[in-house]
Amino acid sequence: MCVLCDRENLRLLVAPLPSLTHRQLADSISVAREAAWQLVLDTADAITEDDESDVSSCLGPDGYIDYVIERAERDGELRHDETIAWNDALRDGSIFRDPRVQSFLASAAEGLATYILQIRAHKEALALFLEERNGGVVFAGVGANGEIVFDRGAERYVVLNDDEALRIAMDRIATNLCKEDPRWLLEFTNLPIGAADVLAAMQQGPPERANDILAGIVDLEALTEDRVRQIGYAPFVAEGVTDEFSEQRFGDRIVIRLRVPEKPLSLD
Repeated sequence: MCVLCDRENLRLLVAPLPSLTHRQLADSISVAREAAWQLVLDTADAITEDDESDVSSCLGPDGYIDYVIERAERDGELRHDETIAWNDALRDGSIFRDPRVQSFLASAAEGLATYILQIRAHKEALALFLEERNGGVVFAGVGANGEIVFDRGAERYVVLNDDEALRIAMDRIATNLCKEDPRWLLEFTNLPIGAADVLAAMQQGPPERANDILAGIVDLEALTEDRVRQIGYAPFVAEGVTDEFSEQRFGDRIVIRLRVPEKPLSLD
């Protein structure tokens, strides 16, 4: 589940600092680091190769307002007077003194710098894989799962290292545990043989809650590795994008080619 989908987390990120205990403050700083992930993805997706040298200019305290404060407003976790206080802090610069904002921005800057390095390294690897020497490989953005996407002409590619690929596969499986065969899930738990009915009962109810409960029982990493041995990583990346794809190992990276359906010609 996304960190900002948890109302308790959201409240920790927007509550007035004096109202937080020392423990809550420490928790809020940790949550703020995680909350920066979506800002990193969106910023990396919007960056062009010409922008890479000055990524710090893309990040500022308004990112905290856009991603955290506005989300809290939409979810009803922020009172009107608190919204005013946050906007005043942004205008007068006092927002920089909030340790949650400091943690959020530091994490975003670190994550974005890492993404830029990954983009360069993956691009070089893909160019070698394709034996492309004329600069034909172009960064095309960041996918829905955080994967780095490239184009070469009409061809689309995703390049992943093993850690990235496993994370994407685990995230995909984690959001669908409530739909998996409980007999298969049972193999990756410490429950006794014959407890498939127990898992089936856990799969009932709201999908998000069922997934959270099952994620605490199932060895998600072992389950994901087993599924990957059967079908590879490509289906997890291609899901919702295309049904036509191929996957190939290239050194310590996985190269996935996606055949993206062409958009129909407009009749206007």
